Amino acid sequence: MLKITIFTVAFLTSVPALAQAISAPAPAPQQTASADKKENPLDKIICRTEDTIGSRLKAHKVCATLREWKDQEDENRMEFDRIQQGQGVTPSG
Repeated sequence: MLKITIFTVAFLTSVPALAQAISAPAPAPQQTASADKKENPLDKIICRTEDTIGSRLKAHKVCATLREWKDQEDENRMEFDRIQQGQGVTPSG
């Protein structure tokens, strides 16, 4: 009987501390950082489905930020212009 009483007293004294710890969690660092700093729309992740080269049936998913997609488009455009101006692929001799 004494063991049950000791256990009950120990349990009841720890409950308020436990309840206080559960009810007031610390804010996560990500939550405070995103609240203080507005997200850049260029950092939004966009996924696209691209065909697999050499197959008409296979495709794969590619995810990148909007900034990365724009950089890739700019690079492709510059390469296309370079090839179109005759500075592109040269035959090896």
